[in-house]
Amino acid sequence: MNRRRIACTLVLALLLPAAAFAAGDPTPPAPRLTGSPYDRGRNEVNMGNWERAAELFRQAVQADPKRHQAYNMLGYALRKLGKPKEALEAYNRALALKPDYAPALEYRGVAHLALKDRKAALADYQALVKLGSPLAQDLKQEIDSAPAN
Repeated sequence: MNRRRIACTLVLALLLPAAAFAAGDPTPPAPRLTGSPYDRGRNEVNMGNWERAAELFRQAVQADPKRHQAYNMLGYALRKLGKPKEALEAYNRALALKPDYAPALEYRGVAHLALKDRKAALADYQALVKLGSPLAQDLKQEIDSAPAN
């Protein structure tokens, strides 16, 4: 019985960083619940705790206002909370710091779609294509599956 618990714990510890990586930011979080607000926010994203994640990412951008990844993940959490306008602000801050940051371009495009702004989403798609980012295809699928305005 104890071996089974240990095995399950090890499998979970190995899978959590992979799930965070899939959340759109290429920097995997620390595998523990302590650490920076950014790392703790990433763990909250993995658990689907959007309110707590947004709170932690707000702390992260306050602690390091030049960390574009933290603004991107703040936008991600806000978008998941159904706040696409606030998410756009966070994505725009990330892109002001790093204009070629593909994850923020993709997510901003999805937020534009949530606000029924297909034209702006297409502009973000074109920017991703110009960068040669594989995320362009992901955004294109979102655009193609979105209801027409």
